[in-house]
Amino acid sequence: MYQKIKELCKKNNISVYQLEKDLDLSTGSVSKWDKSIPRADTLLKVANYLNVSMDYLLDKEEKNE
Repeated sequence: MYQKIKELCKKNNISVYQLEKDLDLSTGSVSKWDKSIPRADTLLKVANYLNVSMDYLLDKEEKNE
């Protein structure tokens, strides 16, 4: 999941750090999501911020462009 979020941030010209800061997440929390899944409310905030579905972040569907 971290790689997908990192790629989406790059496409949106922001850093993962900026995403964390804008969403009031602790620094480095997103990088930990390769080994664990965040809470649903946190994942929803990230999905909305990046304009994708939660399923897309969880690798369940392709991104709708």
